[in-house]
Amino acid sequence: MSRLATVSARARSMLPWDVRLQYRYGFYAVYAVLTLMYVLALRQLPAGSARELGLILVVFSDPSFLGFYFIAALVLFEKREGVLDALVTSPLSTEAYLASKTLSLTFLALVATVVVTVFGYGTAVDWLPFLTGVALTSVLFVLVGFVAVARFDSINAYFLTAGAYMTVLGAPVLGLLGIVETPLFYLLPAQPSLVLIEAGLAPAPTWELAYAVAYLLVAIAVAFVVARRAFERHVVAGLDTERTAGTPLGASLGGDYGPVASLALADLKNWLRDPLLVYIGLAPILLGLVGRFFVPFATERLSGLVDLTAYYGEVAAVFVLFGPAILGFAVGFFVLEDREQGTLTALRLTPLTARGYLAYRLGVTLVLGFLAALVMAPLSALATVPPLALAGIAAVAALFGAITALVLASLAANSVEGIAVSKFFGLIVMAPVAAVAVVPTPWQYLAGVFPPYWAAAALVRAADGTPGVWPLLAVGAAYNGLVLVVLARRFVSRVD
Repeated sequence: MSRLATVSARARSMLPWDVRLQYRYGFYAVYAVLTLMYVLALRQLPAGSARELGLILVVFSDPSFLGFYFIAALVLFEKREGVLDALVTSPLSTEAYLASKTLSLTFLALVATVVVTVFGYGTAVDWLPFLTGVALTSVLFVLVGFVAVARFDSINAYFLTAGAYMTVLGAPVLGLLGIVETPLFYLLPAQPSLVLIEAGLAPAPTWELAYAVAYLLVAIAVAFVVARRAFERHVVAGLDTERTAGTPLGASLGGDYGPVASLALADLKNWLRDPLLVYIGLAPILLGLVGRFFVPFATERLSGLVDLTAYYGEVAAVFVLFGPAILGFAVGFFVLEDREQGTLTALRLTPLTARGYLAYRLGVTLVLGFLAALVMAPLSALATVPPLALAGIAAVAALFGAITALVLASLAANSVEGIAVSKFFGLIVMAPVAAVAVVPTPWQYLAGVFPPYWAAAALVRAADGTPGVWPLLAVGAAYNGLVLVVLARRFVSRVD
């Protein structure tokens, strides 16, 4: 039997197992909910160019990209659980492993794409270039995602690098929106993806289709070779040493410094050992600078389509909320990693206890989240908010950051499920902000079921000089606090 036939046979034998694993960890459940949300959102857009643009953005930014994030969770989890130890010593080859992961995640991407398109847009689509673009893009980004994650043992460290990858890979979307137009985008692999997806909705020149398919096939071949080398270098060679580094956190909590100080010291060592995590703390500042410099530029370029200045309050609210959310996201994955490493189990034998551990994690998240939200509005310079009102808004936004951490820690059993749950965070922020922008009161208050709504609505009113800021903050603080207590109790009960 030829090597290709052998790889194909082994990949086919592993493929059902990968699909079952992804189903068990909630990938399919998450995309069932996400596709429903995307369908409803697309249906709200007027038929024609607006809905076409919405479909292209949805399909390109989510189903096509989903493997980039999910492959990271799968690889890191299999590293930690020793699955890769068994795979390395089994007849399954590196090529078969990569092929199975790529095909299973691409299958999910295609299913999600078809459902979103049929029910959100319609069937008047040229399916051949459309699905070809999704399939090739998904395959490429799964492999790129594997290259990006192979050298990491921490999901937080990976996400910082992933942000750099996605900024470069997703740049051609700026051309699609008319913000930045340059032929240099044709050098990036996202451009041929957009060409094929757009060709499903409008005819494209033959040369452009040929370019797109050829480029993606070559890029896939290169990415496969690089991914195979990354597997051999970072996974196979690192299996014997990766779990020997560092001291289990639970073993140090009863040290001379006391449980809380020992935990803080262990966290500091983790940050120093992995300098990439420093950028988590800088992320809110970087985000604020994006608001200060990029949003006005985008406003000018899009002036013929929409007046973004009329929505600067809502845009500022997005930035203010994402600061604490990013920090909560990072802390949530710290908790999941502590659980997978056995730290939370070890807490039963320490003076700290699960409640003390949770109080420490949430305290850090609240303080850092408050500071991140407090500086975001003046740093982004999109809205002017009175200082006292800004402090109240930052306090409620910080509560949402803590909720973000607890949603991951209490609803997900491991980092794989955490990745699946985290897919909703962007929508949880954007949906209530969109309601503030377009839904009149009192119907707008229905969006208050989303915890970020209250801080966002208060910020927009404070920026506009509209009364009612403090009642919104009072209700928001009470509601966010209630959600936080419910999630905290769920977390403690799971640990106990």
